[in-house]
Amino acid sequence: MTTALRMTVSGRMHEPMNRADDRQDGVLSVAHSIADGFEILAASPAAQFDLRVRALSSGPDGENLHKIRVALRRLRSLWWAYQPYLNKKEARAHRREFKTLADAAGQTRDWDILREVVAYDESTKYSFKTLLEDVDSRRRDVFIRSRESLERADATQLLRKRIDSTLGQLRAQRFEELLPAFARRRIDDAGKSLDRKVQRAAAHQTPEYSELHELRIAGKKLRYLLEFFLPVLDDCDPANIKVLSSLQDELGMVNDLVASEALLLKHEAQFRDPRQARSAICYVGEQKVHRMQNAYQLLHAVDRMLAFKRA
Repeated sequence: MTTALRMTVSGRMHEPMNRADDRQDGVLSVAHSIADGFEILAASPAAQFDLRVRALSSGPDGENLHKIRVALRRLRSLWWAYQPYLNKKEARAHRREFKTLADAAGQTRDWDILREVVAYDESTKYSFKTLLEDVDSRRRDVFIRSRESLERADATQLLRKRIDSTLGQLRAQRFEELLPAFARRRIDDAGKSLDRKVQRAAAHQTPEYSELHELRIAGKKLRYLLEFFLPVLDDCDPANIKVLSSLQDELGMVNDLVASEALLLKHEAQFRDPRQARSAICYVGEQKVHRMQNAYQLLHAVDRMLAFKRA
């Protein structure tokens, strides 16, 4: 990683993780092997995934679907981190499987986000009353499909098999580097990728969503790796973490608006009130432009800070 993006945190700057909120539980230590590290780090998101999949049978709670997606994203990042020691073709296939499962949950989550965006305040709730009723109806139907997709895939059992298979590969190897060195190397790789994307996106005068989207994914990957490996690393630049965390929040809002606009456009002809649908598309589009501009302003601030540290 460049000096600019050397962002690991010393001490306990991060919040402890538990099974309920997807936070790192702190059991990882420098005494663990690289294989032990994988087993420890996979345990919490796998448990969260199992908990939330089972909870789907109790009702269409959107938070369960959100946590399913988060758990799968964390696992995809963990597989990416360990890829140098895995069968690369198999590891990529596992990550694609996790993405497919996340997409199944995401179909419902997208309708939840659309509702949140359109019903942001009391005035929009009133203006888009019929549209919101249609959104709720479609969301109920899509939830059933999301749940059935996860059930058909036997998702919890599939995940358990993938973890066991990957752990078996790791247990069969002798490692020449210790866990802290491995963690540093992979965080450096993720940091360099993020640094390149920050510079590329900041070079443009007008927002390019595709670049912001790639930047958001790269930032999440690095953040997850930092959360995974913090207990075995000892250097820190907290200012960078805080600024990039703010950028990630802003990019997340942009992504929500882009996804909501796309959903409205895709189903525009099927909504009962065409005028409300059209108004909602305009409203979400305006919000998207505003948020993209905010993201670019913050991005340029981040790039200036990182440029100073690169020098």
